[in-house]
Amino acid sequence: MRFKAKLFDVQSITQLQSVISAVSRFCKTCCLKLTEDKIYFILNDRLVCGGTTIWCEVTQSSYFDEFRIEGKDDTGAILMSVSPDMLAKSLCNTVGASSVKVKLAKKQSACLSVEIALPSPGGSGMQRLVTHDVPVHLIPLSHWQEYEEPGMPEFDISFYLPPLRKLRNVLERIKNLSNHVTVQGSWSGEMTLSVKTELVTTKTYFTDLDIPQLDSQVDTSRASAEVTVDIKKLLTFVQSQGIGASKSICNIVHNRALQLFLLQDDVQLQYYLPSIDTS
Repeated sequence: MRFKAKLFDVQSITQLQSVISAVSRFCKTCCLKLTEDKIYFILNDRLVCGGTTIWCEVTQSSYFDEFRIEGKDDTGAILMSVSPDMLAKSLCNTVGASSVKVKLAKKQSACLSVEIALPSPGGSGMQRLVTHDVPVHLIPLSHWQEYEEPGMPEFDISFYLPPLRKLRNVLERIKNLSNHVTVQGSWSGEMTLSVKTELVTTKTYFTDLDIPQLDSQVDTSRASAEVTVDIKKLLTFVQSQGIGASKSICNIVHNRALQLFLLQDDVQLQYYLPSIDTS
């Protein structure tokens, strides 16, 4: 298996680092899947009771100027487990960089070697190379089925979220009242965030939200739906606005799950958040 890629555009380097940093908010380790067309960051804890799922896909041609991969099977893919936080930090010190090269290497063990070409201090015109080796564990082919794209649940309600900054401010204010929040939505473009405890009940209303264009087979017979989820995990999603998403969608599976999307031209982040039993 071989992988080598290069980036020359500073803005692309910064944006890619922002995407990886957003993923690192959700998990300490994840699966990094490399293909000829896309890069995926995957966490699948739904096999565990109460687990979550993260599926983030990045169009590689939007970021990389060179991208070469030789995978293990007919798909040409490579799967490995990696710390997104370590990978993001390896791309932090790139101010003034003329290029970044990333390659799969084997030193003492398998790693992603990140080589950054920086100008030398003093303006001598010379370059210095800074290398970060991020440890990885190659995932055997027999486990690849665990990292397939999650299926779309049969949701009851779907709507575009309000501005994430506004949503974050609300969740920041109520997160100390309870560990969970009830999200209610309707086809009329309304969303309510509710927290109820023995001492206090608070509700925040959002109206005039847009509804995505849906397939004609989607069942819209239920006027509204709600689900109770972990408030801190929901806040983690909202804080991922650093990827510069142009749209964010919320799907509610009544009393079962929340499916959230951040959408940008070349990045899609999907987050599946199961319900919490508060009875």
